Amino acid sequence: MNSCNIGTRDKGLGTSSLHITHYALRIAHFALLIAILLASSVVHAEPKAINFVYGVDWTGRVITVTGEGFAPQNTFNYTQARRMALMAARMDGYRKLGEIVNGVHVDGQTTIGKMRKTHRKIQTRISATIKGAQTVSEDFFNDGSSRVIMQLPLFGSPHSLAGAIFEKSSTVEPFPIPVQNVSSSRSRLSQPTIVLGTSEPVKKSVSEPIKKSVEEFAKLAKGIYTGLIVDCRGLGLKPVMSPVILNTNGTKIFGHKNIDVDKIVSMGMVDYVKDPNAVSRAGDNPLIVKPVKLENFNSNPVLSLKDSNRVLVENYVTKFLKELKVVFLFD
Repeated sequence: MNSCNIGTRDKGLGTSSLHITHYALRIAHFALLIAILLASSVVHAEPKAINFVYGVDWTGRVITVTGEGFAPQNTFNYTQARRMALMAARMDGYRKLGEIVNGVHVDGQTTIGKMRKTHRKIQTRISATIKGAQTVSEDFFNDGSSRVIMQLPLFGSPHSLAGAIFEKSSTVEPFPIPVQNVSSSRSRLSQPTIVLGTSEPVKKSVSEPIKKSVEEFAKLAKGIYTGLIVDCRGLGLKPVMSPVILNTNGTKIFGHKNIDVDKIVSMGMVDYVKDPNAVSRAGDNPLIVKPVKLENFNSNPVLSLKDSNRVLVENYVTKFLKELKVVFLFD
């Protein structure tokens, strides 16, 4: 009887000792984790200095987000805490990229979010593109939090956002013929001429226009321009992925239908530039025009007939539109 009583007490004391030992080990382990975190804070206490524009940077042609995360409280060691915190930060980054991508305008009226709702293939490609975003920086801090910087290119490769939304077409539309103005003449057989110095057609009742060939228009070009700069400063231009240049007659003189899709994905339709000294894409001797207005929610510049004619005539010789040597200056 006594032996049984003594045995029971010994067993109880053993169980208590195990609990105390386990608790002590947990405290020691936690203290070790804190010590490691504090030691690592010398390296990871502050974010790395990386200059970027949060959200859509049209000049840099990239979308950048910061994702943030925290390590769960039940992590066992520093390595697991860091891994889980960074995983949470990347998930936050993917979420933010999805939100920003949905708001990017393909043109003045259409956002990528709208395209994702109506085109299942595009939705699939965009989701895959977002998951392929590059992590350019990651930090883990001594409080168990983490931060990652993630970027997604707008153009530049098949894995860019442009690669997901632009689809290959079997045909590429030619650039339009310049507007032909009818010169004054008494003969109905008189040849029409293109008037580059007027902004609207000269109306004459005694002559009829006769279409010129591309070769004839090319003879009117100076042939010295290396690219095109459309100076939209002061007009409130809104950058989009697929801008169009029109004239006052409503004719589209430059758009994605005139260009091979692979070239658009690689280069982008235009460079959006705020610094007038950073227009190298247009070459050393660009043709510079000023729009008379903007259309389609301020995304498309509209040129006078005089300027659109000059652009088209010069393009017949140097092909700068086809080669996407186009820069939009904006505020």
